[in-house]
Amino acid sequence: MTNPQPDQAARADRRSLPYPGDEAIAAARRRAHRAFAQLFTALGAGGHRLHYAVVDVDGRYRLASATVTVTTAPAWHLDADPDEFAAIEAAVTAALEGSCTVLATLVVQTDQEPDPVVCGWRIERGWLHGMKPAAVQAAVRPCGGGSAPVARAYPAPFLPDPSVTS
Repeated sequence: MTNPQPDQAARADRRSLPYPGDEAIAAARRRAHRAFAQLFTALGAGGHRLHYAVVDVDGRYRLASATVTVTTAPAWHLDADPDEFAAIEAAVTAALEGSCTVLATLVVQTDQEPDPVVCGWRIERGWLHGMKPAAVQAAVRPCGGGSAPVARAYPAPFLPDPSVTS
Protein backbone atom coordinates (compact mmCIF):
# COMPACT_ATOMS: atom_id res chain seq x y z
CA MET A 1 0.00 0.00 0.00
CA THR A 2 1.42 3.38 -0.95
CA ASN A 3 1.29 6.43 1.26
CA PRO A 4 -1.62 8.80 0.62
CA GLN A 5 -0.90 11.81 -1.51
CA PRO A 6 -2.21 15.28 -0.63
CA ASP A 7 -4.24 15.47 -3.87
CA GLN A 8 -5.97 12.11 -3.36
CA ALA A 9 -9.63 12.22 -2.45
CA ALA A 10 -10.62 10.32 0.68
CA ARG A 11 -12.57 7.14 0.07
CA ALA A 12 -16.11 7.33 1.42
CA ASP A 13 -15.76 3.95 3.19
CA ARG A 14 -12.61 4.90 5.10
CA ARG A 15 -12.04 7.38 7.85
CA SER A 16 -9.57 10.09 7.05
CA LEU A 17 -6.75 10.77 9.49
CA PRO A 18 -4.03 13.35 9.02
CA TYR A 19 -0.87 12.03 7.38
CA PRO A 20 2.13 13.48 9.22
CA GLY A 21 4.69 12.79 6.49
CA ASP A 22 7.55 10.35 6.14
CA GLU A 23 10.08 12.48 8.06
CA ALA A 24 7.84 12.79 11.12
CA ILE A 25 7.13 9.06 11.08
CA ALA A 26 10.84 8.21 10.75
CA ALA A 27 11.70 10.52 13.66
CA ALA A 28 8.97 8.95 15.80
CA ARG A 29 10.24 5.48 14.95
CA ARG A 30 13.76 6.44 16.08
CA ARG A 31 12.29 7.75 19.36
CA ALA A 32 10.32 4.50 19.77
CA HIS A 33 13.50 2.44 19.36
CA ARG A 34 15.27 4.59 21.97
CA ALA A 35 12.29 4.36 24.28
CA PHE A 36 12.17 0.56 24.10
CA ALA A 37 15.94 0.32 24.64
CA GLN A 38 15.65 2.52 27.75
CA LEU A 39 12.50 0.73 28.89
CA PHE A 40 13.98 -2.78 28.76
CA THR A 41 17.24 -1.60 30.33
CA ALA A 42 15.26 -0.08 33.22
CA LEU A 43 12.99 -3.12 33.64
CA GLY A 44 15.82 -5.63 33.47
CA ALA A 45 15.70 -9.39 33.07
CA GLY A 46 12.45 -11.27 33.42
CA GLY A 47 9.04 -11.72 31.91
CA HIS A 48 7.14 -8.53 31.08
CA ARG A 49 3.67 -7.96 29.61
CA LEU A 50 3.26 -4.68 27.72
CA HIS A 51 -0.25 -3.22 27.50
CA TYR A 52 -0.88 -0.27 25.19
CA ALA A 53 -4.11 1.74 25.03
CA VAL A 54 -4.92 4.74 22.87
CA VAL A 55 -7.78 7.05 22.01
CA ASP A 56 -7.29 8.46 18.52
CA VAL A 57 -8.53 11.76 17.12
CA ASP A 58 -11.72 10.02 15.92
CA GLY A 59 -12.51 8.97 19.49
CA ARG A 60 -11.77 5.32 18.75
CA TYR A 61 -10.18 3.25 21.49
CA ARG A 62 -7.51 0.71 20.54
CA LEU A 63 -5.54 -1.87 22.52
CA ALA A 64 -2.37 -3.86 21.87
CA SER A 65 -0.31 -6.13 24.08
CA ALA A 66 2.82 -8.21 23.89
CA THR A 67 4.66 -10.58 26.18
CA VAL A 68 8.44 -10.22 26.20
CA THR A 69 11.19 -12.04 28.03
CA VAL A 70 14.43 -10.16 28.63
CA THR A 71 17.63 -12.00 29.44
CA THR A 72 20.80 -10.16 30.38
CA ALA A 73 23.37 -12.95 30.73
CA PRO A 74 25.48 -13.85 28.96
CA ALA A 75 24.21 -11.03 26.68
CA TRP A 76 21.07 -8.89 26.32
CA HIS A 77 18.33 -10.71 24.44
CA LEU A 78 14.65 -9.92 23.91
CA ASP A 79 12.28 -12.77 23.11
CA ALA A 80 8.77 -11.88 21.94
CA ASP A 81 6.18 -12.91 19.40
CA PRO A 82 7.24 -10.84 16.37
CA ASP A 83 3.67 -9.93 15.39
CA GLU A 84 2.69 -8.84 18.92
CA PHE A 85 5.85 -6.80 19.34
CA ALA A 86 5.53 -5.21 15.88
CA ALA A 87 1.98 -4.11 16.78
CA ILE A 88 3.20 -2.51 20.03
CA GLU A 89 6.15 -0.88 18.27
CA ALA A 90 3.92 0.58 15.53
CA ALA A 91 1.37 1.81 18.06
CA VAL A 92 4.00 3.50 20.25
CA THR A 93 5.58 5.05 17.15
CA ALA A 94 2.21 6.52 16.14
CA ALA A 95 1.64 7.86 19.65
CA LEU A 96 5.12 9.41 19.78
CA GLU A 97 4.43 11.11 16.44
CA GLY A 98 1.19 12.34 17.96
CA SER A 99 -0.87 13.79 15.10
CA CYS A 100 -3.60 11.15 15.38
CA THR A 101 -3.48 10.51 19.13
CA VAL A 102 -5.50 12.11 21.90
CA LEU A 103 -4.43 9.88 24.80
CA ALA A 104 -2.01 6.94 24.91
CA THR A 105 -0.58 4.84 27.73
CA LEU A 106 1.90 2.01 28.01
CA VAL A 107 1.61 -0.17 31.11
CA VAL A 108 4.12 -2.94 31.88
CA GLN A 109 3.41 -5.81 34.23
CA THR A 110 6.47 -7.72 35.39
CA ASP A 111 6.32 -11.23 36.82
CA GLN A 112 7.79 -11.16 40.33
CA GLU A 113 7.41 -13.30 43.40
CA PRO A 114 5.14 -13.37 45.30
CA ASP A 115 2.97 -11.10 43.13
CA PRO A 116 3.48 -9.20 39.86
CA VAL A 117 4.43 -5.52 39.82
CA VAL A 118 3.22 -2.90 37.37
CA CYS A 119 4.19 0.60 36.21
CA GLY A 120 3.11 2.84 33.37
CA TRP A 121 3.79 5.83 31.15
CA ARG A 122 1.63 8.39 29.38
CA ILE A 123 2.79 9.01 25.83
CA GLU A 124 2.53 12.69 25.06
CA ARG A 125 4.58 15.53 23.59
CA GLY A 126 6.71 12.96 21.74
CA TRP A 127 7.92 10.94 24.73
CA LEU A 128 7.02 8.59 27.62
CA HIS A 129 6.22 10.27 30.95
CA GLY A 130 5.95 8.13 34.10
CA MET A 131 2.49 7.71 35.62
CA LYS A 132 1.84 7.90 39.33
CA PRO A 133 1.43 4.49 40.99
CA ALA A 134 -2.14 5.29 42.12
CA ALA A 135 -3.22 5.95 38.51
CA VAL A 136 -1.64 2.72 37.30
CA GLN A 137 -3.11 0.75 40.20
CA ALA A 138 -6.59 2.03 39.36
CA ALA A 139 -6.10 1.12 35.69
CA VAL A 140 -5.07 -2.48 36.37
CA ARG A 141 -7.42 -3.27 39.23
CA PRO A 142 -9.05 -6.62 38.40
CA CYS A 143 -12.79 -6.96 38.08
CA GLY A 144 -14.59 -8.12 41.20
CA GLY A 145 -14.32 -11.81 42.00
CA GLY A 146 -11.20 -12.43 39.92
CA SER A 147 -8.67 -14.92 41.26
CA ALA A 148 -5.62 -13.41 39.54
CA PRO A 149 -3.00 -11.90 41.84
CA VAL A 150 -3.30 -8.14 42.20
CA ALA A 151 -0.27 -6.38 40.74
CA ARG A 152 1.44 -3.83 43.00
CA ALA A 153 2.06 -0.51 41.24
CA TYR A 154 5.36 1.31 41.61
CA PRO A 155 6.71 4.57 40.15
CA ALA A 156 7.69 4.13 36.51
CA PRO A 157 11.41 4.36 35.84
CA PHE A 158 12.40 7.72 34.39
CA LEU A 159 13.19 7.46 30.68
CA PRO A 160 15.26 10.48 29.59
CA ASP A 161 13.90 12.17 26.49
CA PRO A 162 16.66 12.04 23.87
CA SER A 163 15.54 15.34 22.34
CA VAL A 164 16.28 17.03 25.67
CA THR A 165 19.38 15.06 26.68
CA SER A 166 21.10 14.91 23.26
